[in-house]
Amino acid sequence: MRRVPQRRSPFTFLAAVRRQAVLTAALCALGGIIVLGVLYSAALAGLLLAVLLGILAVLRAALPVRVVGALAVRSRGLDVAVLLLLAISLGVLSTSPNL
Repeated sequence: MRRVPQRRSPFTFLAAVRRQAVLTAALCALGGIIVLGVLYSAALAGLLLAVLLGILAVLRAALPVRVVGALAVRSRGLDVAVLLLLAISLGVLSTSPNL
């Protein structure tokens, strides 16, 4: 008798993390940036958030939809444009004096 390999359920927590690997990594980085901002410097946290948004824009532009998961909301060009606009805006605001 031949053994049939058991398939893993796509509804487990680890399967969801694997499907949303980019988003999971971004949320972990966001958590670290928030802690750093609370404990050290809000301006540095703003710059790091701008860098994170820039990295997500590059990933959204380079990777296929099935890899980026829930990061793909609209068309690729619009997603990248919005992420870059937010990254630039946040970077400018976090380096502005007296804010």
